[in-house]
Amino acid sequence: METYSTFGECLAAILNALDLKCSKLAKEINVDPSLIYKWLRGERVPSYDTTYIEQISNYIANKISNSFQRKAITDLLSGYGINVSEMSNTGLKNKIMMWLQEAQGYSIKLHKKMISEKKYKIDSVPNITNLIKNIDTGTKQNHGKANIMNHDPGINGNLFNDNVQVITGHEEVIYSMLKLLKQAHRKPDSYDDKILITFNSETGILFDDMDLKNKCIHALYCALSHGWNIIFLIRLSNNNQRTIRIIEDLQVLLPHGNLMVYYYHKACDDIFALNDLCIVPHTGALLGFCSKIGQQVDRAFLHHEKTSVDTLTSYFFQQLTFAKPLLKAYPSYKTPEFQQALVEADEIPGDKYVFKNGLSTVTIPLNLYEKYLNLGNRTEQEISYRKFMHKKRLESFESQVKYYEFRDICFIESLEMLVKNKKYTFDEYYMLENRTISNEDIVCHLENLINMLEKYDNYEVAFVSKQDFISLSNICWLVKRNSGVFIETLNNDKLADNNNPEMNFIITEKSIVNAFHDYFLKLWCHIPDKNKDKRNSINYLQLLINKINTEDKTR
Repeated sequence: METYSTFGECLAAILNALDLKCSKLAKEINVDPSLIYKWLRGERVPSYDTTYIEQISNYIANKISNSFQRKAITDLLSGYGINVSEMSNTGLKNKIMMWLQEAQGYSIKLHKKMISEKKYKIDSVPNITNLIKNIDTGTKQNHGKANIMNHDPGINGNLFNDNVQVITGHEEVIYSMLKLLKQAHRKPDSYDDKILITFNSETGILFDDMDLKNKCIHALYCALSHGWNIIFLIRLSNNNQRTIRIIEDLQVLLPHGNLMVYYYHKACDDIFALNDLCIVPHTGALLGFCSKIGQQVDRAFLHHEKTSVDTLTSYFFQQLTFAKPLLKAYPSYKTPEFQQALVEADEIPGDKYVFKNGLSTVTIPLNLYEKYLNLGNRTEQEISYRKFMHKKRLESFESQVKYYEFRDICFIESLEMLVKNKKYTFDEYYMLENRTISNEDIVCHLENLINMLEKYDNYEVAFVSKQDFISLSNICWLVKRNSGVFIETLNNDKLADNNNPEMNFIITEKSIVNAFHDYFLKLWCHIPDKNKDKRNSINYLQLLINKINTEDKTR
């Protein structure tokens, strides 16, 4: 082989040539997607005693199904000096495996050299541990302030007299951010103290390693639980996958209510796109940046001095002047304004996807909806208004379902609770005010849903277990194409706390709406076919009806 390349470079070139996704490859060879990304970035190399390269080669060879793909892979291999004259897929597989194995050996050699050089540099610095301790002690004596310089062993940092730590390496930056956020587990000193975080860089700092990402999200969750307000500033781009990843990370945090999200659009070559900030008041500020445009944040300065933290806080709010609020908040689902917004969205033609703890309200027939309204303590005027709104939503559904897709994802546990306890999970704090309902009403609702599934080809419901969506079980949302995203939080503990009421949000930013649309389809795609097959859904609903009828007969 005339040209030596790293394993990551070779794998990236192959995936790009055949337009293959890392997630599909990860699933095929049974590894976490984060490992694939580490290979691509050169952070890891498959060891000689694994079968990964053979598995990868088999997967790639099996994906070559037409002349265009064959030409793409043969041109790629030829460009690296590999002879690929007419041969079978098996022959191509062997050539690919040979190329990857050569790259594997080359990368392992580079890694060993890098580790050796790094060890030499560390060994050549005498008494570095004592030096750090002396600087730390001197800082405490001179300033009388608490210091958080007891760093994790995995963080590579250099300390200067102005108390700035230089961080190198993608994972090291994340660990530094995680350590900084953990300092916010105590209560904030005042309401004005806010944690400030940006998502500017193209890839971001939370996305690839699932373990580190979950730790960071947990740290944010704990900070919110301790009363901190957090402001996120997100730079949006045309990269829908990036937006979806941000959505996935933020959804679990929304039920707290003390989360503010702003966004702005900037070109990828904007200076803001190269850096990210994480600031915890009175503790520290992490300014991360990418050493290469479009890559992950892999360098950072960690500041602890008040002057530096205040300066970066001012810098954050300068960026905020270019931004708009992403979420329009409503105090609860029952506000007339939120209901009106739902009706207006339903009237705009387009696909509609619903992810909900229970059944969508449009599956409740008008007469049953009115009956439920009458069970609560409402005025005639309110009942009339809400009945009118529900009627308009049903009419919009019926007029559009012939031409657009309507899909719902619903938790099986909510239906089991409906049959067993006679309560709607999604609605017990709103329409029925925690009242139980009759078996007759439940059957009426389920039969209407069966009728909708049988009548409308474009309407589908997938019944899934909450355990498969544990991180999303505290929110419900619907996305209406060309309109908006409606998010309802379902944190029961907060509903009982007057200081933290239920919150609902509307997002109309087009790129976010499109990302939610794609995100729902991504979730739908990963649901097993048996769970979203229309006939299976109808049979399941009929079994529930039969169970209720049997219960009535045995009384």
